[in-house]
Amino acid sequence: MGGADQLRAQVEPMSTTGRASANWAYTLKGIQSSFSNQAGLAELKGFSASAYAEQTHLLPEFSNLGLAVGYSTGAHSGISLNFSSYGIEEFRQNRVGMAYGMKLTNDFGLGVQIDWYQTSIFQYGENNQLSFRLGALYRIFPDLTLGIHFSNPLGLEISDNNPIPSVFNFDLEWKVSSQLLLGAGMVKDIDEDIGVKGALHYQIHPNFNLMMGALSHPSRFSFGVQFTIGDFGIQSAASYHQFLGFSPSAGLSYEKVND
Repeated sequence: MGGADQLRAQVEPMSTTGRASANWAYTLKGIQSSFSNQAGLAELKGFSASAYAEQTHLLPEFSNLGLAVGYSTGAHSGISLNFSSYGIEEFRQNRVGMAYGMKLTNDFGLGVQIDWYQTSIFQYGENNQLSFRLGALYRIFPDLTLGIHFSNPLGLEISDNNPIPSVFNFDLEWKVSSQLLLGAGMVKDIDEDIGVKGALHYQIHPNFNLMMGALSHPSRFSFGVQFTIGDFGIQSAASYHQFLGFSPSAGLSYEKVND
């Protein structure tokens, strides 16, 4: 990808857990679903917050940051406000999202998010655009869950040659045991080939989770860990691109369950 293409590309938000799993993240539930499939917000049990920071391809000038806060609005619904930012002073992409997720039945939930995008390019000014994204979660069997998500389904652009990603994700989660999760899925960007992804989460200890994943397009391998300490979760991940190298990231989450 050339420099001009990089300046036109929008970078989508993704939790550290999702990055550790090669973007297999669309069956996540709770606050981290604010960065992927908003239907998972229905699982919020109180106040929650999550943040991540990534150094893209080990380039100090390109930071990728995200923050989400959420709150349960009932036994089967939740809301979230999230923010992400990517780039350098001369080229900056910011996005603010307001999301809502709810369960329609015990096995089926929907989520929606309104996004406000802003791109600032030095000496060219600033452009803004509204968009939205839709998601669904369906528990097919007690141990098998399907997540479907579509961002920017109308194909809106911030400006000419500066599109907002229109991306469809289809993820499956199989809970093999209380310790092991297996994931598979596909991703289709409207301007790219289909990517196939797979992931594994292994709960080595009640407070320690090992995660890894692979994606076929763009070709990527990733891995990470999560430590849980009381109400806090600490995540660390790295993804490896065959030509662009490593992108390390770290995350912090908090969940206070209502009494």
